[in-house]
Order: sequence, then C-alpha cells, then structure tokens
Amino acid sequence: MRPALSPHPPSVDPPPKARRTTWIVAGAVVVACLGALALPVGGFLLWMYAGPDVDEPRAAADQFVSRLESNDDAAAHESLCREIKARTDLAAFTAAVERLGRPVSHTMGRAAFGDEAGSSAFVTVELTGRTGETRTLDLYLTSETGWQVCDEKVFG
Repeated sequence: MRPALSPHPPSVDPPPKARRTTWIVAGAVVVACLGALALPVGGFLLWMYAGPDVDEPRAAADQFVSRLESNDDAAAHESLCREIKARTDLAAFTAAVERLGRPVSHTMGRAAFGDEAGSSAFVTVELTGRTGETRTLDLYLTSETGWQVCDEKVFG
C-alpha cells in the first residue's frame, strides 16, 4: 500500500546562509536607525548640558531688582541695556520704578533663553511691594557687555 499523498508540499527550510544574511541585514538596519537617532539626541543633550548657562541672566536680574529694593536707582539704571539708557534718564527711570511700586523683596522665578545662541533671556521675578501686594514682572535681558535688563515695556 502506498502512503497517502499530502495536499501540501513538504516545507523546505531555507538554507542556513540565506537565514544568516536576513539577520545581518535586519541588524544593519537597526544599527543605522539607532545611529541616525543618536545624532540629534546627542546634539540636543550636548547643547542642554554644555551650552549657555541660564544662571548668569538670572543673577543679573536678581542684582537689578535688589538694587531697586535698596533705592540704588543709579546702579540699577546702569544695569539697563544701551538702548533703554539712551532713551530713559535716571529721573525718568526712578519715576517709572515709583509708578510701578518700588519692591521691598522679591522671589526669583523661572528663567529661559530667548534664542538658540543664548544671547537673550527672559527671567520672571515676583515682587513684593511696601503694602505686601505681589506682582509678577517678566524681565527681558540681553548680553551685550554682560547681562543687562532691556525691557522696553517696563522701563522704556
């Protein structure tokens, strides 16, 4: 008696070399994809950790507000950028500070760079006035010759 014929042909395993080539190609594709992702991620991490430091503009804003609190308007006026100093003399600057309400204390908020080069920054400061009222001030700083306050909306 003859064995019954199967309706499906017997499966034939591909030769070992073809299987190995498939795995090599798949591995190369995975390595290429990881390499392509590593470049932008590595560049971003390098910029984040080795790039410009936001502590410098934050310290400049802190010093500026501290000068306002201690009634040292002349030193605070010198902390302004060239354009604002050219348009606003010391008397007008002092009047603007009094109009806004001279702070007696402050708390530094968040700081962030305004551009990729790290040559401008925004620093948020919470000011407390003489009567205890608080308000938030967003200062714009530039790094012309050191960090300077260059906020036209407030002091310009």
